[in-house]
Amino acid sequence: MKTLKTLLLYALLVLALPAQAENMLMVRVHDDFEETMIQLKSTLNDYGYRIAHIQKCDGGLSGFGYKTDLYKSVFFGKFQEMRRLTREHPEIIPYVPLKIAVMKEKDTVLLVAMNPTTLEPLFPDPDLRIQFERWESDIRAIFEEMREKQKL
Repeated sequence: MKTLKTLLLYALLVLALPAQAENMLMVRVHDDFEETMIQLKSTLNDYGYRIAHIQKCDGGLSGFGYKTDLYKSVFFGKFQEMRRLTREHPEIIPYVPLKIAVMKEKDTVLLVAMNPTTLEPLFPDPDLRIQFERWESDIRAIFEEMREKQKL
């Protein structure tokens, strides 16, 4: 229930914001779900991020009658950075840590994250704008590495 509410709030946030080129960042890989999860954890670690929590989502969705394959949300961040940002800008607490949804769709795995720059209209602080752009750059690079690591 909590996961479904989070997903709906996430969708509403993206829909409520002004149109941007890419509100969501995505990559599709042709690999096994568990192997993709291992590679994602490793790649996040390579970029200095740590996993805060991995939440299994498919069970909750199945309880509401949705048919799903494997589906997990990976919550991650650079802990010192998160502590500093939430201390200096407590208004961003609902949006951190960062999240990547990992979903199995037939023989592929889809990774999806909200583009952090989508938050810029909500938080016009120049320091946060720079941080959102850094996160966007990192997520794009992580997704590109995930695409390159996949089995062909």
